[in-house]
Amino acid sequence: MKKRKNKAEVRTELLQTGLLLFGENGFNGTGIKEIVEEVGVPKGSFYNYFKSKEEYTVEIIQFYSDNLSILWDDFLKSGPENPFEALRYSFEMVISHLEQSEVRTGCLIGNLAAEISEASDLCREKMHQAMTVWKDRVSKQIRQGQAMGTIRDDISTDALTEFIWNTWEGALLNMKIKNTTVPVKDCISLLFDFFLKP
Repeated sequence: MKKRKNKAEVRTELLQTGLLLFGENGFNGTGIKEIVEEVGVPKGSFYNYFKSKEEYTVEIIQFYSDNLSILWDDFLKSGPENPFEALRYSFEMVISHLEQSEVRTGCLIGNLAAEISEASDLCREKMHQAMTVWKDRVSKQIRQGQAMGTIRDDISTDALTEFIWNTWEGALLNMKIKNTTVPVKDCISLLFDFFLKP
């Protein structure tokens, strides 16, 4: 007999499914009906967990950010001690994950920003929070690398972090268009072989 899922398990599965479908089909291309059918729950029960699709999307962004933070922390801990090399290693590990995926969905924040940032202040604010968490992590590595002399210090930590975010997001978008990880590989190569070095 199949074990009945508890409310927390169903909620997590709804978030995981939404994350996957938003990545593949976008926000506007994904309906509540598709999500609940994939999870195997009645459409009406969706609203026992989330008040609206907007609130659901806010929760997905947080879910994505939390899981991405865990992934990045693991990469940074398992990589080299040198902040410059640890940062490069982390990006390369992300690229390795992208290569293993049949559907290269890119970054949820970048994808949703293009679709709904002007339509939903709640989602835009949550995306901004998620972006800030990611930038803070990268910024810490850059600051340490600058102090050690392994990362250029003629440009401020904040400016370098902003540039890396903008470059990386652009490369992820290009990856989706070309359906190859070459743009993100080239991005990291240029950043770490040339631009970030002292």
